[in-house]
Amino acid sequence: MTPAVLQRLVLAGDLEIVSGDPASEASTGVSAPLVKTLNDLPEHQAKEVRRRYRYVIYMKRKGLRHGMRGRISHALAELKGEVPMGEAMDAAEKEPRPPRASTVMEWMRRWETSGGNLMSLLTRHAVRVTPKRLDPRVLKIGRAQVRTFYCTKRRPTIKDAKEQIERVLTADKSLDSKTISISTVRRLIEEISPYERDVARFGAAYARHRWRYSLKGIGADRPMQRYEIDHTVLDIVVICDRTGMPLGRPTITIVVDAFSGLVAGFFISFWGTGLAATLSALKVAISPKDEYVTRNNLAANWLPYGIPGLMVVDNGLEFHSPQFHDIAMHLNMDLRFCAVRQPWLKPFVERTLGELHRYLPHQGRVEKRLNNYLPPKPEKSATITFGSLCTGLLKAFVEIHPFEVNERKLWLPFDRFSEGMEKLLPPSLPTSTAELDLIVAVTEEYTVSGEGVVPNSLRFNSDELQALLKAVGTNFRTLIKFNPEDLNVVHIQDPRTKGWLPVPSCMPEYTDGLSIVQHKAIRARLQGKVARKDIADRLLKAKTELTELWNSSAAIGKRLKAAQLRALSGLTSSHALRGATAAATGASPPPSAPIPKRLLTPEDLKVPEIEVPDFDAYVAV
Repeated sequence: MTPAVLQRLVLAGDLEIVSGDPASEASTGVSAPLVKTLNDLPEHQAKEVRRRYRYVIYMKRKGLRHGMRGRISHALAELKGEVPMGEAMDAAEKEPRPPRASTVMEWMRRWETSGGNLMSLLTRHAVRVTPKRLDPRVLKIGRAQVRTFYCTKRRPTIKDAKEQIERVLTADKSLDSKTISISTVRRLIEEISPYERDVARFGAAYARHRWRYSLKGIGADRPMQRYEIDHTVLDIVVICDRTGMPLGRPTITIVVDAFSGLVAGFFISFWGTGLAATLSALKVAISPKDEYVTRNNLAANWLPYGIPGLMVVDNGLEFHSPQFHDIAMHLNMDLRFCAVRQPWLKPFVERTLGELHRYLPHQGRVEKRLNNYLPPKPEKSATITFGSLCTGLLKAFVEIHPFEVNERKLWLPFDRFSEGMEKLLPPSLPTSTAELDLIVAVTEEYTVSGEGVVPNSLRFNSDELQALLKAVGTNFRTLIKFNPEDLNVVHIQDPRTKGWLPVPSCMPEYTDGLSIVQHKAIRARLQGKVARKDIADRLLKAKTELTELWNSSAAIGKRLKAAQLRALSGLTSSHALRGATAAATGASPPPSAPIPKRLLTPEDLKVPEIEVPDFDAYVAV
């Protein structure tokens, strides 16, 4: 074995030198060997090691070995109380207490045995292990109480743990020692690893979050290999472009390329976090963006476009939905879900969301609540319109963020992405996004009839739909799908072929660009306007009056007996003439003719019995 091979094996760890530092140190709990230098020692210990090293080197220069006591004593006497100096030292230094020959011989022996290791000259006081003077039974009880009392979800303090241990010691009659110092309790607690303590006291999620680490990074070696997507609510209140009224805090969905850190797409809305916002941001991320650059007069190109290979998401309900999985399969895109409560597994989008607020204006900012401080209401200080917010963030993501130097890796995101794309084939693009819109569209069941279909009080009809209705032969219930972002067209499923037929709105001037959120807000506003005018109460009152009118008419018009009807009609000549005259002249009857309270008696209404005469029959010739 050559020296080069031997050194290579030693440095690789395949061979180990047995001699080394004889000084034993306490176990650190780290399996890998720890490397220590002279600079890592305290100042007084490092000074003592340098002093001993000068004596050892001085004797070595004189050709002495650690067994030559007489010659070592003679060499020490020649120094006359001065510390032996190295070649770089110019002035002599007096030794207050020169070492004896036996001490120098011990230093030389330790130096030679360790193979020239400086740490072998370290004073033994620095590595001595103090023996435990406490009763082992007390330590055993202390460790048990630390495990069962201190390492619990109640999270008691060290002082509480000390008092608990002393209570157990007092209850044990066989022990003489009834107290324990708080420093001993602290040492017993430190015997448990910090990770295990946090798991027992705060839970596994807290421990993973506090002691997280990364060895291999994110694993993105090229652009568009890994995209990360997430949502957040912006800390700013925006106002309406048309009315100037505060609209509230919008939600932004961002897609970030993990290789370069560039923002590939974003979508801002008031819909909250959901599948519609996710698909809208994804469509922006995979589509070419020359139109955005030209329309907004941007000074730089927005480079990312195309279908990524992997999409990293969190555990939001919209990402776990079957529709989102169908979208990934249609785009031939893999999905990777981060573990629960571990956002550091998608660091680029989290960092972008954190830095996003640096680009927002101060007007309308939402401030965190502090003690003894009342922040101003953002609705009163908001001056940024929703259109200006969208334009400003677009400018920040295209002209500012790509040209900010990464302080850790010292590269520009713009250059890193563009240089990486030069080594790849052109990105793949979807031939159509109609399938994606159908997957994300809201699905409901309605009846198709001659008037078409009427979802959400909006009517949709076309000649093609009526042809489908005639082909089916009767009214039928089927599924319809509509894009919640645009209600101008719905898709109706053919019950025979299960295909989808696009049907336009019968009111395109109203539904063009109309979202379901806007439509519901308009209907709610109109309902509130109707309620404020008491239309509902007036309508209910009119319906009640109409019902009473029909009921009274029905009661008056019931069929009466013929005699009662004729009697109550007053069919006499005097009444008829008086009534005709009065009706003709408009005069009232004279007061001298009293109106009887009762016109007929029950006896008057009875038909008298009349004897029927006998008749003889005869034949006419």
